[in-house]
Amino acid sequence: MSNRHEQFLDIYQTHRHDDQARFYNARHSEFEKARRQAVILTGALMFLTAMVSVLTAASIQPKPLWVVLSVILPAISTALTAYTSLFAFDQQSKLYQDAFRALHKAEASVYGLKQASNETDYKAGLEIYVNQVEEVFRKEQGQWGQLVSEMKTVEPPKLKK
Repeated sequence: MSNRHEQFLDIYQTHRHDDQARFYNARHSEFEKARRQAVILTGALMFLTAMVSVLTAASIQPKPLWVVLSVILPAISTALTAYTSLFAFDQQSKLYQDAFRALHKAEASVYGLKQASNETDYKAGLEIYVNQVEEVFRKEQGQWGQLVSEMKTVEPPKLKK
């Protein structure tokens, strides 16, 4: 194996593969955290709505406050759900996780390179590895068109005439 090919592999793996893998992993974590926060906050709002409904039904004072909260809390919960759907936290998290896993799978080709017995096998293995990694990047970019087409637009409320 030529030193030039080994240098290319080292640079490619460090500055293309590993950098992108770290990016995918960080974005997956970020969107997963946002999704979890939205779920927890929505659950808390639903719980508060239930508690306020009980307080309203029990005629506990100050009843006007409980009535107002029983209207406002579900509206906030609905707005949060719309926000979560608009930004598609779950879909984006899965997209980045899938890309990260695919890069990890492609990395297995590198171990085969180290076992190559001659220059021709090494070059062929290196080409396979680079093509696998670049295919992961192309697929990830292609997913964005699908994600955008699957996103639901939030319709504004219709005004009564």
